Amino acid sequence: MTKETKQNRYEFDKAKHRHTLDGVSLTGCTTVLSVIAKPALIQWAANQAIEYVVANATTRGVDTTIVRNEVLDKAKTAHRIKKEKAGDWGTEVHAWIENFIMSRILQTDTPKPLTDELKAQACNHFVKWADDNKVVFKESEKNVYSEKMWIGGIVDIVCEIDGKVWIADIKTGSGIYPEHFWQMAAYDMCLEEMGLYPSMTGHIVLNCKKDGTFDEKRSVSNEENKKAFLAALTIYRVQEKIKNQVIQK
Repeated sequence: MTKETKQNRYEFDKAKHRHTLDGVSLTGCTTVLSVIAKPALIQWAANQAIEYVVANATTRGVDTTIVRNEVLDKAKTAHRIKKEKAGDWGTEVHAWIENFIMSRILQTDTPKPLTDELKAQACNHFVKWADDNKVVFKESEKNVYSEKMWIGGIVDIVCEIDGKVWIADIKTGSGIYPEHFWQMAAYDMCLEEMGLYPSMTGHIVLNCKKDGTFDEKRSVSNEENKKAFLAALTIYRVQEKIKNQVIQK
């Protein structure tokens, strides 16, 4: 089987966000990393519930607050609603940046700025980063997979800075976390297996925050990041195996 034929076995269903090889689903890299505990998110979810209750409770007197059952029920899902709204915001910013990168790769016109001021500001931060670092974009939204690890994913950016190749990932949340680098390490291993970009310098997280600020962090601890992802993959596989073995009563 030729290398080209082998790569044609991979498919990605964008509507279902499903990676397959020979028609069998591959595990998404982000799904693998879902086994990593995120204490900050637990506290954030609790805070969203409390904020919803406070905003919708009825105050009677100095020391009396009435909270209806309906408010308590909705408070349980307040974090999910907030996350979905934030996801919509991030999706639009991410899409603009993707179009901007393609305009640089194809040497076409830059996409029109977004009308929302904070979204436009987030995009401008990215453009400034690209210009300041004289970034040469090599790939945007590159689909990758590994038959050995049986995983699939989408690389936001492969770029060149000062003659060195990096994987970069765009985040629109409130912070940068270690698992972001482990995610890119997984992409790195996929690219290696696919015979692409064998000399990766490291991994970059670009955080375009909703409050209009911007942050960048780089890691060249490639081997350590790969080990961290592989450890998470082992936990994920064993966890799924046990789930399938346990008899539900």
